[in-house]
Amino acid sequence: MAIFWLTLRNLLNNRRRTIITLSSVVIGCASLIFVWGFIDGINSQMVDNSTGYVSGHIKIHRAGFHETKELNIAIDQNSPVATQLSQHESIVGYSPRLEGYALASVRDKSSMMQVIGVSPDTEPSVTQIEQAIVEGRYLAKGAHNEVVLGDDALVAFKAVVGDEVVLITQAADGSIGADRFQVVGSFNTGIEVMDRNLAYISLAGAQELFSLWGRVSAWSIKIDDRNQTEMMTETLRKQLDSQYEVLSWQEMMPSLLQMLQFHDAVAYVVLFVVFAVVTAGIANTILMSVMERTQEFGVMMAVGTQRHQILLLVLSESVVIGIVGVALGSLLGISINQYFGEVGMDLGQFTQAMETMPGLSGMVYMVTDMAHVWLVNMVVLVVAILPALYPAFRASRLQPVAAIRGLSEEGWMGFHAGSKKPGKNRWIFWQIAFRSMFRHPKRSMLTAGATAFGLAAYWFLYAFTDGFFEQMIENSTGQLSGHIQISAPEFRQDYSPRLRIEQSGALAEQLMDYPEVEAFAPRVIVKGMLASARKSWPVELSGIEPDQEKQVTTLFKHISAGQYVSTRAMDGIVIGTKMAAELGVELGDKVVFTSQQANGELASSAYSIGGIFDTGSEVFDGGYAFINFASLHSLLAFEKDEVSVFALRLKSRSISEAFAHSLNQELLGSNLLVQPWEEVMPIVVQMVDMTKIDFYLILIVVFIVVAMGVMNTMLMSVLERTREFGVMMALGTQGNQVIRLVLYESIVLGAAGMLVGAVLGGLITAYYANAGIDLSSLSQSMQTIPGMTEIIYPVLIFDHIWLPSLLLFVCGIVVSVYPAIKASKLNPVEAIRHG
Repeated sequence: MAIFWLTLRNLLNNRRRTIITLSSVVIGCASLIFVWGFIDGINSQMVDNSTGYVSGHIKIHRAGFHETKELNIAIDQNSPVATQLSQHESIVGYSPRLEGYALASVRDKSSMMQVIGVSPDTEPSVTQIEQAIVEGRYLAKGAHNEVVLGDDALVAFKAVVGDEVVLITQAADGSIGADRFQVVGSFNTGIEVMDRNLAYISLAGAQELFSLWGRVSAWSIKIDDRNQTEMMTETLRKQLDSQYEVLSWQEMMPSLLQMLQFHDAVAYVVLFVVFAVVTAGIANTILMSVMERTQEFGVMMAVGTQRHQILLLVLSESVVIGIVGVALGSLLGISINQYFGEVGMDLGQFTQAMETMPGLSGMVYMVTDMAHVWLVNMVVLVVAILPALYPAFRASRLQPVAAIRGLSEEGWMGFHAGSKKPGKNRWIFWQIAFRSMFRHPKRSMLTAGATAFGLAAYWFLYAFTDGFFEQMIENSTGQLSGHIQISAPEFRQDYSPRLRIEQSGALAEQLMDYPEVEAFAPRVIVKGMLASARKSWPVELSGIEPDQEKQVTTLFKHISAGQYVSTRAMDGIVIGTKMAAELGVELGDKVVFTSQQANGELASSAYSIGGIFDTGSEVFDGGYAFINFASLHSLLAFEKDEVSVFALRLKSRSISEAFAHSLNQELLGSNLLVQPWEEVMPIVVQMVDMTKIDFYLILIVVFIVVAMGVMNTMLMSVLERTREFGVMMALGTQGNQVIRLVLYESIVLGAAGMLVGAVLGGLITAYYANAGIDLSSLSQSMQTIPGMTEIIYPVLIFDHIWLPSLLLFVCGIVVSVYPAIKASKLNPVEAIRHG
């Protein structure tokens, strides 16, 4: 008990030391809780919005429907499913659904959309689309030919509420289903993928369109607690017979689950680095606070304190600081999370990037997971205690006389103070600063080590981030888009065949003269519907000249079955692995493509599967297909010298925006638009921007933690030298000279730490840049990211790291100003007695 009261008295008597050490623990703990709350908030929002706007928490299908998506595997609308669902109190809503894909057309514009037939009576109890209506109204009860579209879809169609939409699809019986629907309302969920691609019609209208009278594809269910989804799913499986399949949202939306897993995986990599930085910051401060107390421990032992009591005292101080720091840090972190959990964190400047993620909008609400909080508490508490073990043991082994004289560190490297008199040599303070590093090696190592470790960790994290982005961009441009594309100005709004380049031969000759252009290839591109005997699937179809295309993109290297597009096989089509799985087709099987021609008429053609590619990205493998240039050219009724797009590969990707701007100026008045890859593939840019939100927020937190660690260590190293400064001033050293000495020491230690940190960070990055960071265990989640593969190669970009590195160096110097001024104003006698 005496040790406990002595501990408290020591901590209170040495308030500055206690506050500095405590602040490291508090900031570290709060930072980790904040970062984890942000990550959990994004994940929770993705799930809540995806289930709340589209799917519900659970769905019931006929057995086999989820795997095949065949519409004829449907449920009788009058089956006893609804009766059984009504018996569960935890189910707050359920509604019948009929879902499929259709080609939607408004006048001369068309696009593939997911059509969801819902019951206007019961659907609002499951999803929130009715609450998201921003213009017009929701579907009326009993209406058959009404449709509600997202506001982004209306913009793409150049339509307004009141216009008519034609929906064309492959019906359940294999016939072509078509009908006209009036737009009665538009919704805005804040999520682009939904606002652009979803069309809600009445259940009766969907049954007519898909030839499924009296049947539905699913019952959608909402429960009162999302965390109980798996338990309720199992309960319903046991209640319903084998003709039904019951699926949780995790099973219904594997891409969302993979995105969550990917987000968690990246988060854990980042959190590991954050943990390491926080650990180093706390450990450094605690080590410094113990090792600078040599004389104090010597006095205690001289007056009779036992060695084991010294050990217990140091450990008990660390335990108290750890417990109090964790408590305050948790309170601070949870309070910040709760605040942003209520008001949200407005990431409006990243709204476009956020909207491309499934279920995300521009406002993120933090979530505090107490399991994560307790894990952070445990780690931080251990970190606060363990670093004190070694210096506590060393303190218990001190010789009292030597400790009182402050000799415990002297001679560690054989360097001792010289006897030169200050004054005439203007370099004297630099010399003293350098000598001080070696006279007090442990203090110097801890002070410089805080900077070195923090900088190395920061460099590696930034290199991992940049490597992640570079790989995503390089693979995307290399596999699909090229660096530059030239098309009609409005072509990318709806991919209309009417918008095309008419004098392609003359443009091709012009492109050959540019030294920046390495290769180019013409393409005919259109969006439409690809149908097998089983189902339909939306697709962007490109007609390509294989020999020229191989000079621009590398998709031909990713053929996993069959062969690349052939110049001879006019009826062969190359599709991705995901599309093949969704359509249920293999090499040699027939598929039918339907789209609008250049004259506005519908056209369709049958193709055999000639090749299947696998890029490892579901975005590419499920959304794109390729055929012979001449085949699609003919289907769309193009004239001889007409193409949709020219794709260009430049000698350097870095000049894409500048070259596009220059070429646009030269082609001014030609009715052509030159776009860099950033505009051609906005999903990649938006995915990069979205991931940057995570990374940059975390990098800011890491920088704050690192800076705090450096600052605390610097403060501790100066404030614990009261007796030393007192002796110097008693011997005639002026106050301004003390300030100069402290600042010079800070510069020397900071520069040494920066040098070591830069070398260490560079070596770690160089190693992984060569070996790569293997994320193969996360390959399923990586498929949701366009352009990503299983190996990440960090890239160190100097332009990104020089400013944070400089700021870190400056922080270490600036923070030493206050204790330097305090030291310069010391009373020599009191300072010596304090020691």
